[in-house]
Amino acid sequence: MISKNKLKLINSLAQKRYRAKNKLFLAEGNNLVKDILKSEFEVKVLIGTEIFLESVEGYSSGIAEVIVAQQTEINKASLLSTPQQSIALCTIPDRDSAPPTVIKGLNLCLDGIQDPGNLGTIVRIADWFGIKTIYASKNTADIYNPKAVQATMGAITRVNIFYLELIDLFKGAIEQGIPVYGSFMSGQNIYNSRLKSNGLIVMGNEGNGISSSLAPYMKHKIHIPGLFNDEGNPPDSLNVSMATAIICSEFRREQLKSKE
Repeated sequence: MISKNKLKLINSLAQKRYRAKNKLFLAEGNNLVKDILKSEFEVKVLIGTEIFLESVEGYSSGIAEVIVAQQTEINKASLLSTPQQSIALCTIPDRDSAPPTVIKGLNLCLDGIQDPGNLGTIVRIADWFGIKTIYASKNTADIYNPKAVQATMGAITRVNIFYLELIDLFKGAIEQGIPVYGSFMSGQNIYNSRLKSNGLIVMGNEGNGISSSLAPYMKHKIHIPGLFNDEGNPPDSLNVSMATAIICSEFRREQLKSKE
């Protein structure tokens, strides 16, 4: 049974200040919760129907509190429009500081992404293309927002996200000879660009793009050209998560071509 205090705690985790206060985030949905249970995340409280808990019995032995609940209770506690059979309250890992140097390979940088759904989708895209590290500006949405966690579809267990001052990161990358790519409307056509298998890919805010203070650090400005019909009003831009997917795909395509 889910107590009133537990119900209040679950509801409070929709707000960042309570996530920070309790050092907890919320994961919902059977597949996501199963991914969390199999990962290095620490689950403090696991709530599920009897059937669900039986299905994860091998992964739940070390959890401090396991609550068997009726589906009607879970429906009441859930923040989802279509609740499933499980809810997990997980410890937010200590990632206050990023690695001292840029991790080798291809990495994403997010400058001021505001929508939690976009952020979670970008994490999922990174996972698909084998990108294991994302660096985010401190004004980027919180990855532990329930909507962001949900949108990752489990990728949050495989992709590390660090919040930091991006200028310091870019300076370090340039000193190491690591290319910094930025997505700009005035950038070079990505389909004609020579893309390396290592570097930082910077994606900007949904409305304003990459900050003017960061733009000078991007020596490699790239752009996805629109191939829309000129009749009528053309679209303003691509959704940032869609653009991230296209750009990551092009980088990986270039990498595969070089191995042929």
